[in-house]
Amino acid sequence: MDKADYLDAITADSETLLAVAATLDRDNPVAVCPGWSVADLVAHQGFVWGFAAANVAAGGEKTPPAAPKPPEEADKLFEWAASVRATMLETLEAADPDAPAWSFAPPYQTAGFWQRRMCHETMIHRWDIQSVALDIDPLFAHRAADGIDEYLHVGLQYSSGRPNREYPTQSLHIHCNDTEGEWTVVADADNKLTVVREHSKGDAAVKADAEELLLWIWGRSQEVEVFGDEAVAATWQALAP
Repeated sequence: MDKADYLDAITADSETLLAVAATLDRDNPVAVCPGWSVADLVAHQGFVWGFAAANVAAGGEKTPPAAPKPPEEADKLFEWAASVRATMLETLEAADPDAPAWSFAPPYQTAGFWQRRMCHETMIHRWDIQSVALDIDPLFAHRAADGIDEYLHVGLQYSSGRPNREYPTQSLHIHCNDTEGEWTVVADADNKLTVVREHSKGDAAVKADAEELLLWIWGRSQEVEVFGDEAVAATWQALAP
C-alpha cells in the first residue's frame, strides 16, 4: 500500500465510523472493546486522529505535542470528532511520507508511519462500531494483510498500553489464504522479537483469510485454523494491545 491507498482507506472508514456511531445510543457498550461505550470509542478515535495530526504537523519535534481532548459536553462529542477528522485528513494528505514526524515506535519517525497507523487504527475501530450495529462491511484482503504486517512490526512491539509484555519463546506462523502474506514471529531468551516474512513451520500456526487473521490478532475473532500447539497460538493472541 502507498500514501494514496492509506488516505483512501482512512477517509472512507473514518466517515463510516462517525456515521454509524451517530445512529447508535452513545451509552451502548462496544462488546469487542471491554469497558467502552460508543461514546468512549468515538472519543478515543478522535483523540488518536488529533495526536497523529499534531505529530505530523510538528515535523519531527522530539517531544510529542499535545493532542486535542474530547469536549466535556457530551452533545459536542460528534461535532468535535468530525472537526478533528477533517484536520487529520488535511494534515496527512499534505505530508510527504518521508517527512520527519515523531512516533512512539523508534524505528519509524516519519509522516508515513502515521498515514499507515491511522489507516489501520481507523479500520479496526470502524469494524468495532459496525459490530455494535450488527452490519459490518468486509475488510479488503490487501489492507488486512498490510494491517497484520503493521501490527507485528509496531503494535506488538511498541504499544504503550503493554510496555512490559513478555513474548513466548515458541514461534508462531501466520498464513493468509486469500492474498500474499506469511509471517513467522519468535522471541529469544532476552525477549527480543524477530519477525520474518517467510513460509515456514512454527510451533503453532494460524491460517485464514487476511480479514479473519487481522481480527484474530486483535482479539476480535476466533475464526482461524490453528495448527500445532494451540496454547502457543492463544498466548500470542493474548498479547494484543
